[in-house]
Amino acid sequence: MSVRLFSLLLVVFASVVPAALAQTSVSVTYHYAPISFPGASAGQYTAVNFPGAIMTQVLGVNDNGDIVGTYQTSGTLNFHGFLRRNGTFTKINDPSAKIGTMAFGINKAGTIVGSFDNAQGFVYENGTFRTLNAPQLPGESHQTQLNGINDQGWIVGQVYRGGIWRGFWIVNNQIHFIEPAGTTNSEANAINNRGDVAGCHDVQAGFVSFAVGTYASTGKFPAEQPVVSCASGINYARAIVGSYSTTNNQEGFLGVPALTLQSSLAWQSSDVVHITAAAFGNNPIAQIQVWVNGSEVYHVAGGTLNANIKLPSGTNEKLIVRAVDSKGVTAKVTNTVTVN
Repeated sequence: MSVRLFSLLLVVFASVVPAALAQTSVSVTYHYAPISFPGASAGQYTAVNFPGAIMTQVLGVNDNGDIVGTYQTSGTLNFHGFLRRNGTFTKINDPSAKIGTMAFGINKAGTIVGSFDNAQGFVYENGTFRTLNAPQLPGESHQTQLNGINDQGWIVGQVYRGGIWRGFWIVNNQIHFIEPAGTTNSEANAINNRGDVAGCHDVQAGFVSFAVGTYASTGKFPAEQPVVSCASGINYARAIVGSYSTTNNQEGFLGVPALTLQSSLAWQSSDVVHITAAAFGNNPIAQIQVWVNGSEVYHVAGGTLNANIKLPSGTNEKLIVRAVDSKGVTAKVTNTVTVN
């Protein structure tokens, strides 16, 4: 057993919104622990090996304990998806596959998402396969991977489009990209039932975008909170898992929320904003504070804030709502505002 605990309390900017719009923002400060096979101090590992396979990968699990993944055999068409339910394996092979099938995610209803031939996405529901691909630019071939699905049927993945990988989520057959075109490579690896998306830009640049559904109708891209490394899973409690690289090895990690802050702004007039905020975590909340351009303008004791606050005049001011717990752990969300 190899377990080395460490803390990394990450404080980030969670959102940037114009003064004319109201926006709810979430920030989470994480406590991280590296996890190395064969076990963690508070957990137990179970080997999952498809019978007769030369390699098995577990890629997804739902709240019922159903597991999906991929296994490899010898010969052609040698990659296959699988479902493991109550200890019994079932093959998952898209009938359109010419090279192989990989099952990446499963929700509580048993709907499975993945990719076949390392090029096209599929949804497997009630015994039926459906191909689901993100749109490509003219002349591009299919290059879509579907990685996760929540219990509402929201799907996340990435598509190679315009020379970069673009992470996305799909709701009601409508695709929404994580970032603007032409920025950086991104992949969306997991989504929970809050609509929080976990992913990364590369192995060392992970992120979480909280409540992406609130951005779908605004025309804005969701805010990204950096996390310690590439995030591959997130649950309803907003705990994340993923991997990171050391000099000699690739390690797994678990990130557990130590302090969560949610705040919302609603403008009452040109210089008065109604701010609501709530914070909770491992320790009692000492204060919630409001800062403008590095100066504190308001604070309240405890973990809730509900106040109309008059702000100083200025253009592109940095408005920060900040929570501090009894141990000095902080979380904050930042908004850029113009006050007349």
